[in-house]
Amino acid sequence: MAAANYEQIVRSIKQGKTATITLLMGDESYYIDKLATLFEHTVMPEAERDFNQSVLYGNDTDVQALVAETMRFPMMSERVLVILREAQMMDKLERFESYVEQIPETTSLLICYKGKLKKTTKLYKSIDKHGIVFETNKVPDYKVPDLITFMAQGRGMMIDPRSAALLAEFLGNDLDRIDSELEKIAIALPANDRVITADIIQKYIGISKEYNNFELLRAVVQKNAARAFQIAFHFAKNEKNNPIQPTLSVLFNYFSNLIALYYLPQVDERNIMTTLQLKGAFQARDYMTGFRNYKALQTYNILHQIRMTDAASKGVDSSVPSGELLKELLCFILS
Repeated sequence: MAAANYEQIVRSIKQGKTATITLLMGDESYYIDKLATLFEHTVMPEAERDFNQSVLYGNDTDVQALVAETMRFPMMSERVLVILREAQMMDKLERFESYVEQIPETTSLLICYKGKLKKTTKLYKSIDKHGIVFETNKVPDYKVPDLITFMAQGRGMMIDPRSAALLAEFLGNDLDRIDSELEKIAIALPANDRVITADIIQKYIGISKEYNNFELLRAVVQKNAARAFQIAFHFAKNEKNNPIQPTLSVLFNYFSNLIALYYLPQVDERNIMTTLQLKGAFQARDYMTGFRNYKALQTYNILHQIRMTDAASKGVDSSVPSGELLKELLCFILS
């Protein structure tokens, strides 16, 4: 058949139009688990599940058991549903390849493989030919704020771009955690006020709206030394809750992107958004501010210093506490 995207598979599951075999694979387990749960609780009426629906786990089953469940005929139902979770843990899963073409039309098999099943294997090629394949990858950091906005809307909430960026900076691209935190907020917010703000994030998730990497970066971009060092001193008081590596990553990503602007024929909001694939105009404005405040050579030197600070924070030729390393780095950047 062919590859499919997330929305297509969701639609087919809700309509009960499932293939005889569907492979969900990739590095982002969030989507695999979501689709598997939807498949398990949606496709077959609850009254028919006891005799016609099976959930197997790769670390607790073998190929022969999978074949037995897949090849059996339904009892008082139109079909049999089989879900193989954690398929990457099954021993000799590749041997199932010889049975793929024999799966009855009355069976719908869902294989959940967390990781990449090699596309050169006979099993993958057979599934791709006779069924549906959905591959999911880790979401790039720059796309996380947009995804948070989309996920919030799915729960009937709104979130402004800066609050989405703040949440992304704190949670990273861990979609399971993002989903969990949004669920927490969705339960807490009243029905007549479904807007997520920085205050809401601070109240229900615990992210300080004043002392975080997002605010530190803004201070650095604006060359607001007083504000930058205020945040750095706050981080130094509790290094356990404010590790330096995520901070260095935020700074490095910003200045790495800033480098690209020096090669543009014209630096304006539109060109910046296109070049850096930004969605929010406020992000482009932050880069325009950085472009005015930092010269190309400064930016190259800053990137080098961030790398040196990262090495020092990991104990390479240094025993200086990370809080002090961050202050030294800010001195270099803002000098």
